[in-house]
Amino acid sequence: MDDVLESRVRARLPQDARREQLIEAAITAIAEHGLSNITLSKVASLAGLTAGMVNFHFKSKQELLQATLSRMAETYRTLCESAVATAGRAPEAALMALIRASFDPEVASLERLAVWYAFWGESRARDDYMAIVGTSDRAFYDAVHALMAELAERTGARIELRAAALGLCGLVDALSQEALVQHEAFDWDDAADTCRRYLANLFPAEFAAPARLRLVAEEDAPASSALPATLPGWTYADPDFHAAEIERIHRPAWHLVAHVSELPNPGDYVTFEALGERAFVIRGENGGIRAFHNVCRHRAHAVLEGRDGHCSGLIRCPYHAWCYAWDGRLRAVAAAKTFPEIETSGLGLVPLDSEVFAGFVFLRFRGGGPSVAERYAPYAAELAAHRIEEMVPIADYWIGGIDADWKNVWDNYLEDYHFPTGHPGLFGLMSGAYDREPDDETRTIRLSHALRRDPDGGWSTRAYARALPDVPHLPEALQRRWTYLFLYPAVSLELYPDMLDYFHILPAGPGRSILRWRAYARPDDRRAMQVTRRLNLRVNNRVHDEDAALIRSVQQGLAGSAYGAGVLGEKEINLRAFQGWIRQDMPGMAL
Repeated sequence: MDDVLESRVRARLPQDARREQLIEAAITAIAEHGLSNITLSKVASLAGLTAGMVNFHFKSKQELLQATLSRMAETYRTLCESAVATAGRAPEAALMALIRASFDPEVASLERLAVWYAFWGESRARDDYMAIVGTSDRAFYDAVHALMAELAERTGARIELRAAALGLCGLVDALSQEALVQHEAFDWDDAADTCRRYLANLFPAEFAAPARLRLVAEEDAPASSALPATLPGWTYADPDFHAAEIERIHRPAWHLVAHVSELPNPGDYVTFEALGERAFVIRGENGGIRAFHNVCRHRAHAVLEGRDGHCSGLIRCPYHAWCYAWDGRLRAVAAAKTFPEIETSGLGLVPLDSEVFAGFVFLRFRGGGPSVAERYAPYAAELAAHRIEEMVPIADYWIGGIDADWKNVWDNYLEDYHFPTGHPGLFGLMSGAYDREPDDETRTIRLSHALRRDPDGGWSTRAYARALPDVPHLPEALQRRWTYLFLYPAVSLELYPDMLDYFHILPAGPGRSILRWRAYARPDDRRAMQVTRRLNLRVNNRVHDEDAALIRSVQQGLAGSAYGAGVLGEKEINLRAFQGWIRQDMPGMAL
């Protein structure tokens, strides 16, 4: 490759992204060839780059290997810290969260395990391993020791803490080595349960085999019915189940942060807080939008405050005035002479996966899996017809809490069986069949109905149907149709002829949720359109209030002794799909 072509390739990706690409290639190369046999040319080949590109980012093979191990160690540390932070105050929950983090595919895939043990097993690399990973290993042991000490004090258990903590650490390590031997045959959920059984020897009551930690089996369904059973009631408020959902379902999920119209200029940002994490998205100098953890690398203060705003030139942490570029690089340290020499390249803001799709900005806290575009692909034509990228906000951003589990909220949202009695106004607006279209491959659901020309129901629904004007850019089939496109597990885009809104549900704790909402539309000064949009909001605000009452009542019933599990009818096909995806994501709790 000549110099001109190589320079063009370099320009396609930011330096940080290119370094990450090379580190991923190094992980694969080490796993395939071993540490001794790795060469820069092998890494370059796997990355689809030249050896010159590797040398551009890493001065030597040793520097690349150290960067690779450092990245893996940082990922492991972050997983463990996040796991403990979201596990709640119970030390037994935190211990199980640490175990699950140790077996997370981000650090314990067969490929990554091969890299860990390659560094540990080769004498020439062991010093690097201890220098880079030793601190993380010690922190893991210290956390385990402290949690066991808390449990021992609370329960009165008489155990030798150092031996107990070392035993769990050694068991985690031994099971990881066993995974390398068994390959795909290894059962990670059984490995986590093996660790639980070890802990049950020390704290029998706290780690007893949790019979409740399984989804409903056939024999648990009501005997009078052969219809599919719902999730059991206990899953809607159980702390352990909630903690596992956070890790297995919600951290890897795509979350909607904002519309591109809310970030019109370079330096504009919108913050986002969920799942014990803080993040933000920001438009850079080149017009692109990136996402970062909203955490200063100095002392963990939020670098950006408020829901949205603008940074003039630099992102300035309000705690100690450390400054970052819009691309996340650390640019300035206040009173820098009072610090020992700092390698600023390793102290940039931590990036997150982000994606702009159909005018909306999404992020996720754990990478891997298909993009938003890939998952919404079955509805690409319908989404494109609404020209969402051209929209702007027409209502204030709204966020609120509800004492109901996130699954309960979506259970209600994804079915129309309750419409005749629960939403008589909305039901009076509907015409003909209600489309119920779950897609297992993309884990999306399309719900849709046409509108009556002369609806029943209250004044607002009748006035909306009369006032709705033609929308020139929409095809005839969408002129009078409401459609909801659910992206499991958290987001739904609600498409109307006159406007659009999103509905975003986030777990806030066992039996509690956060609801996020905002409405958008293309500029249209016609009086009929302005009236229609106000009526739409009026109708849907009433539906929201009706749903909130239904959901709260269900949550109370789920917690009572009278309800074990329910049954699902033919009109609840979307719930069967939704709850089936939850069962698939929680395999260790399925039997």
